[in-house]
Amino acid sequence: MSRLFLPSLVTVIFLLESIIVQLVSQPLFDVYLLVPRMLLVFIVFITIFIGQTEGMMYGFIFGLLYDVTYTELLGAYAFAFSLIAYLIAKAMNVLHKNAWTASFFAIVAIACVEWYVYAIQLVIGGTTMSVSTFFQARFLPTLFIHTIVILLIAYPLKQTLLKWHEKRDESSPV
Repeated sequence: MSRLFLPSLVTVIFLLESIIVQLVSQPLFDVYLLVPRMLLVFIVFITIFIGQTEGMMYGFIFGLLYDVTYTELLGAYAFAFSLIAYLIAKAMNVLHKNAWTASFFAIVAIACVEWYVYAIQLVIGGTTMSVSTFFQARFLPTLFIHTIVILLIAYPLKQTLLKWHEKRDESSPV
């Protein structure tokens, strides 16, 4: 049972991202292009509180699923999510693992992925959105809403992951 908890939770978050877009009122998306990135936030928290291997594995697998499901460009999210997990794991070798650090890295990860995806779309001709429009209509609103959500869920998410990790370690054969 406990082995299926984390994969199930990541899968539910992956599915919830598309549901969130459908549930939020449509006029909001006419003005602001809010992009749900809770999967990325969760991958950051997994990397920090569970480990680099798990973070990179979930980042690659669900990044690839994200590519297949939502984009025409295969590998962009798989690479970005895996790279972010790797870089955060390396940074955590010198930083303390706490909810504030995880929140900071989650916000930075969202910012990096937003600019990365925008740059790729700009280079391949997938968007004609100007940098100023992107910054005002997509980047800032997405970062703002995620900062609020992250600050609300950071501590409970940290506690849940640590508790699950502790139970998994206790139940695994030596």
